[in-house]
Amino acid sequence: MSDINSSVEQMTQGHLRNVQQLAVFYTGHNSIYAINIAKVKAFIITEEVRVNDTPRDSDIIAGIATIRGEPVTLINLDVWLGVKPLELKEYKLIIFCEFNHKKVGFLVKDMLDIVEKTTDQLRHTEDTNSKITYTTYVQVDKKDELCTVFNAEQLLRDVGWTDDGEDDVRKYVSNQIQSDKIVLAAEDSGVAREVLHKFFKKTGVRYEIYNDGLQLMSRLEELNPEKIGMILTDIEMPGCDGYQIASFIKGNSDYSHIPVIVNSSMTTDAVKGKMNAIGVEGFVGKTDINSLYDLTKRHLIQ
Repeated sequence: MSDINSSVEQMTQGHLRNVQQLAVFYTGHNSIYAINIAKVKAFIITEEVRVNDTPRDSDIIAGIATIRGEPVTLINLDVWLGVKPLELKEYKLIIFCEFNHKKVGFLVKDMLDIVEKTTDQLRHTEDTNSKITYTTYVQVDKKDELCTVFNAEQLLRDVGWTDDGEDDVRKYVSNQIQSDKIVLAAEDSGVAREVLHKFFKKTGVRYEIYNDGLQLMSRLEELNPEKIGMILTDIEMPGCDGYQIASFIKGNSDYSHIPVIVNSSMTTDAVKGKMNAIGVEGFVGKTDINSLYDLTKRHLIQ
């Protein structure tokens, strides 16, 4: 386990080659699932922490554990996936993660591997199942087995931890933003795109949202750089990810003046540090409407 934990930071370097690193694990019923390693803070042996029961609005929440000196909500993925949960003692590991500035632990039966996948090895399936971001194949006993990358944004929405409705947008967007410039956004999550559409329509800002980074980069070349008020980009995307978008813009004298705001559920300090080193102007967790409104005003109102 210490070897896996020590490799987490190293594995977040995959953006240099446009690959994703996945922590692959078994759910309670031996289905193979995965999570992007950049969202993982640590792997915790379940029996080494105390799990306290807690009042809950959803059966998906399994309790609260103290991890690294702070209370962390535990999520039972089996319940969220619609299958019968096991007894707590049968989940050997907690994958301790940070999503949208929320620290959560996922109960899993066991770890399988940490693997690298290029974007062409990941099949995007969110349009057919909102709980799934990608599917791919991993080697198990020298055979290819189907592996599912679950949709963290959808999970947070199902638990009720997101501000993504019309009322939330109205609560945080107090006034429209007057600007003749356009915002270009890249976001491959349908849940997050829906939130962004609500937000920008409410602000009155001119905007275009693309499903991946390649589409945004193509559009970028068509526009006068002086007409672009802001780039909003996810990190984890097929084809061209947020690291590559930010690196291109900040490394190109024609575009480097354009503010780049990262809109991602990967809010760990390690991920923020990499984006800040590139020179981005801001970092906002997905569905954090209040922060997104403040950043959009700051960079579009001159």
